Amino acid sequence: MNKVSFFTLSFSLLLVTYFAVAGLIAFFTVKIVGIPIGKKMFTKIVLTILAFTPLYIAVALLLSKVLERDLKRLSKAVKNLPSSEEMPESFVKEVDDLAKVLSLQSGRIKDLLEAQRMMLYRIAHDLKTPVTNLKNVLLAMKDGVISEDERGFYTERLIAEADKINTFLNRILEDLKKISRNLEREKVNLCAFLKDVEVLWKFRFERKGINLKIECKDNAVVEIPPADLEEILNNLLENSLNHTKEGFVKIEAFRRGEGVVIRVEDTGTGISQPKLREAYRRGSLGLYIVRELTWKNGGNLKIHSSEKGTVAELEFISISKL
Repeated sequence: MNKVSFFTLSFSLLLVTYFAVAGLIAFFTVKIVGIPIGKKMFTKIVLTILAFTPLYIAVALLLSKVLERDLKRLSKAVKNLPSSEEMPESFVKEVDDLAKVLSLQSGRIKDLLEAQRMMLYRIAHDLKTPVTNLKNVLLAMKDGVISEDERGFYTERLIAEADKINTFLNRILEDLKKISRNLEREKVNLCAFLKDVEVLWKFRFERKGINLKIECKDNAVVEIPPADLEEILNNLLENSLNHTKEGFVKIEAFRRGEGVVIRVEDTGTGISQPKLREAYRRGSLGLYIVRELTWKNGGNLKIHSSEKGTVAELEFISISKL
């Protein structure tokens, strides 16, 4: 099917309309009103119509070109979605309204792509840590670091890690089916929780020659989904491990006022303020995930970093007992 451009169509319609209106005016003047005109007067009317024709054509051409330009700019912007900038404005209300609608949809597409990117990022982070923990415990068994008496205990921990991976994968499948990821909060005893964290992480730190310290006071309890808390700590520990060459990494849990503080301190190279801002914005270093999960569970996150190391403080509302 042959296509007709908007410019050609509009120009043709306007030109036909012009001559039709001019002819009707002449006919109305002569036949209806009954004004007698001779050949000279009729010739003058026709010449007057023809004299204005170039001006009319110029105006029609200008308007058609402007409309065609706006539509081409809009078409180009739509082709570049969602990476294009805001949609171009137009003096034609309908075209401008369409551009605003497309601009809104462009923003929604960007949000969906960012959510998808963050989901994939979190999948990579969440799987990397338990898989690495499994590997390191197995290597410790192979190298004889774990005694025969301890093997039963660590075998149970390996099974628990495998169960966590399976649970995580099931959760991702639910996300892909658009089932809500909101997890139920539970009362978590931080001292017991941090002991489990130490068991899973200590071999990775020992292999790098870094001392992992765990200190828990006041038998602190918080209400949070255990999976979220584990993801927060895994990302902070992964970050500390990657940026600490020697010294220690210490996790503390203690009460402060009506809240509970989880403090992760390392003697690493530190993170500059620009890199911290970039990490929060794009999710690098896992800090974006830490911040989002902390806020989601009603907590606050503060990070202080220098050349001597980094301190991350998470503060949640305290619960007195389980």
